[in-house]
Amino acid sequence: MAVQIRQRKFASGVTHWQADIRVRLPDGRYHRERCKAHGSSRSQALKWAREREAHLLRFGRQRGEGASRERDVPTFAEFVPRFLREHVEANRLAPATRRHYDVVLRTHLLPVLGALRLDEIDARHVQALKRRGLKASTTNQVLAKLRAMLRVAARWSLIERVPEITELREDRRQPGFYDFDAYDRLIQAARALGPEALTLVRLGGDAGLRRGEIRGLRWANVHLDRGQLYVCENRTAGGGVRLPKGSKARWVPITGPLRAALNALERRGEWVLCGSDGRWSSERSLDSQLSRAQLGAGLPRKGLHILRHTFCSHLAMRGAHPVVIQRLAGHANTQTTEVYMHLAPSTLTEAIEKLRRGDAVE
Repeated sequence: MAVQIRQRKFASGVTHWQADIRVRLPDGRYHRERCKAHGSSRSQALKWAREREAHLLRFGRQRGEGASRERDVPTFAEFVPRFLREHVEANRLAPATRRHYDVVLRTHLLPVLGALRLDEIDARHVQALKRRGLKASTTNQVLAKLRAMLRVAARWSLIERVPEITELREDRRQPGFYDFDAYDRLIQAARALGPEALTLVRLGGDAGLRRGEIRGLRWANVHLDRGQLYVCENRTAGGGVRLPKGSKARWVPITGPLRAALNALERRGEWVLCGSDGRWSSERSLDSQLSRAQLGAGLPRKGLHILRHTFCSHLAMRGAHPVVIQRLAGHANTQTTEVYMHLAPSTLTEAIEKLRRGDAVE
C-alpha cells in the first residue's frame, strides 16, 4: 500500500496535485489509481488521497466508480499532440525527426492504436504492427517510434510501465557505391556540365558530405590555406540551419581534385553552392545536377547519398582504419562504419599471414 502526491503542470501553466494510490483490494486484487487530488495545497491533496486509500481498502472499487478515473489516461490519439508539442518541439529535435514522426503516426500508428488508451497498449498490439506485412526495416522504425513515445508517457506518469517491444531481424545489406572506374566516369560527366556539378560530386565523393552539409557549406568554412573543410552546418529541407547529424562538427581534409574544383567555382555569395541570386542551392537543384551527371556517365539514377557511400567505401578499399573513416564521415558509432569494412580484404589477409608465420615458427 502506498500513496504518493506530485504536482503536475500543463503546457498552459495550470498546475494541480496528482494522487498515485496503490492498494490491495478486499477481493485480493491489486489496484492502482492515478487521478487529480482535491485541494489547493500538498497537505490537502495528501489528506484526500489517504481518505481515498482508506475507502478502497474498506469497500473496494465500486461499479462505475473507475470509469471517470480511467479517462485520466488519454488515448493514443489524444496523447500525440501533447507528445509532439512538449517533447519533440520542446526538446528541439531535428525537423527531419518531426517529419518522420508525422509520417509514422499518420501511416502506421494512429490507424492501429489511435482509439486505445495508453495503458491498454500491450504485446498484442505490438504483434499486430509486426503482422502488417511491411519491410523489416520499416516495421522496426515504427516500433522504435512507438517505444520512444511510450517511454515519454511513462516518464510523465501517464502509464505505469512500457510493454516489451522487440524488433524484427533485418538482413544487413551492404550500401551501394561507385567503384573507381564508375566514379571516374561520373567525375568526367560532371566536369562536362560545369564547375558547380563537379564541385557537388567532389564534395560528396571526395569529402563524404551529406546533402544538408553540402547545402550548408559556406566559403568561410572552406580553409584552402589549411587544406581542410570545417563541416559545422546542416541545412534542412525547411531552410533552417543546424549542426550536422549527431550534433557534432568535424574537419575533413581537402583532396587535390576537390581543391581544384573549389578554385574554379565562381563565388556568388556566402554559400559554396548557390543559385545566381546568391541563395543556397535547393535539394531539387542538387538532385538535378547529379542526375544529369549520372546520365552522362551511363550510370543509373541514384540519390546524392551514394556519393557519401562511395567516399567511405573507397577509404576502406584503400586500407583506412575504421576509426579514421568514422571520424571523417562523422558516424555516431562504429557500427555504421563497419558495414564498409568488408571492402578491406587486406585486413583479413594480414590476419591469416600472422597465423601462417606462427605455424612456421612451430
